[in-house]
Amino acid sequence: MKKLLSIVFIIGSIFFANSQSANKLKKELLNSIEQKSSELTALSDKIWSAAEVAFREEKSSEYLIKYAEENGLKVEKGLAGMPTAFTATYGEGKPVIGIIGEFDALPGLSQTADSFRNELTKGGAGHGCGHNLFGTASLGAAVAIKELIEKGVITGTIKFFGTPAEEKFFGKLWMIRDGVFDDVDICMDWHPADHTEANVQPSLALVDFMV
Repeated sequence: MKKLLSIVFIIGSIFFANSQSANKLKKELLNSIEQKSSELTALSDKIWSAAEVAFREEKSSEYLIKYAEENGLKVEKGLAGMPTAFTATYGEGKPVIGIIGEFDALPGLSQTADSFRNELTKGGAGHGCGHNLFGTASLGAAVAIKELIEKGVITGTIKFFGTPAEEKFFGKLWMIRDGVFDDVDICMDWHPADHTEANVQPSLALVDFMV
């Protein structure tokens, strides 16, 4: 929840800089998230249970797409040649703020919601990196911002990017290649962890090789 609120507050500050107004804005965003906490938790649990690996996230992506559409975002599916890649957009004009959400699981990490090793399905997939939280919380932030645009409190465009296959094949590369991110002014992401912090990775380079 703290991570989600941090994302929402940062994005809200980008849209609306006045400090007094920003404090009021934060309260509205907080209220939006609190009102939806049960349904967002349920959405996260569904993605946890689906536990689908790269390029096979059919249920997980559809859960997110359904929630986005139910909350008034316009969805575009099957992007960059990937059936499970999508965007969910609301608003018009600048700024265009993007939020990334991942939802794929890892092979061999089937696990119950316990603090010890207990497979649900022997040798099955599971969420070892919390991407069930990642996709859900990012979409929750997008919906909260959407509500303020809808009320006329802020102006601009909020865009959620459903990015599949991150754990193994880096689906964002396909999306970048096909220009899916070209219209954004800023694109943000985060990752589940055991504490809340702003972190800049020491390196953005990646070398992939096979032995």
